[in-house]
Amino acid sequence: MDLNNLTIFNMANQELNYLTERQKVLATNLANSNTPGYIAKDLEEPKFQDELKKALTVNVTNEKHFAALPSQISSNGIYTPKPDYALTIDGNGVIIEDQLNKVAETKGDYNRMLTIYTTYRNMLKTANTEPGS
Repeated sequence: MDLNNLTIFNMANQELNYLTERQKVLATNLANSNTPGYIAKDLEEPKFQDELKKALTVNVTNEKHFAALPSQISSNGIYTPKPDYALTIDGNGVIIEDQLNKVAETKGDYNRMLTIYTTYRNMLKTANTEPGS
């Protein structure tokens, strides 16, 4: 039986993939903490991207009406949030403590999803075994 055909496992896999990609983005931020002009990036949650696309899908009478809106979210979901703090003299916008907090938060979320996945898998194994074996 393919567990990915079940909704809970499919959702857990998607979330685990998202969290893995977010850790890569955060690691890049930390690696560039001394790079002049580098601004920290983050990865949008997939649900947010879908909701944003729905919100921006409107009927307009003139295609130039939305021309002034910059697209901050790339196709892969990586975006650069506008810093709400002062940049360093060389223009770097990475605050190491913030990035480490995000790394710890993402690790906790990953462990939570892994626990959910494992728990449901074990429940299915238990339900699929024959009595007395």
